[in-house]
Amino acid sequence: MGQLTTFFTVLLGASWATPATAQDAADVTPEAMTLSYDEYRLDELNYVAKRSRNALIGTSAATAVGISLVTPALVKECARVSSSASVDDLRCSSRGRILLGVGAPILIAGATGMLVTAILYGVRKGKIKSIENRLAYQRHHTIHWDPRRGTFAF
Repeated sequence: MGQLTTFFTVLLGASWATPATAQDAADVTPEAMTLSYDEYRLDELNYVAKRSRNALIGTSAATAVGISLVTPALVKECARVSSSASVDDLRCSSRGRILLGVGAPILIAGATGMLVTAILYGVRKGKIKSIENRLAYQRHHTIHWDPRRGTFAF
């Protein structure tokens, strides 16, 4: 079991599992370990928002790739033909069918992912802003020493 764990640790490069050196472990101060719930939640939301932003960028790129495949297919390789039933029909060459067959799913998946990740990113940024406002209010309304006046401020 130990060899298997070591194998996966080396394979996956899990340097996050343990501190790399004793100095890294010593850098953790007691103040950093005693975060308030809001500060902990803020750190967590910042991490998750960064991942949501990266997902939004990735799905935007997928949408752009889908558009770049579908647009030339529709413009150059396909033509609208009216059938006998007066319903417009799209006739494509073999290259047009391939470009549409590959580009359309990428475009649809990218656009759907972009919509979902944009909503998630917005919600998470809103939560971050509300926690930051609450923390600013808490920090401002606690007793602290004001060096300019030389008194305690509330």
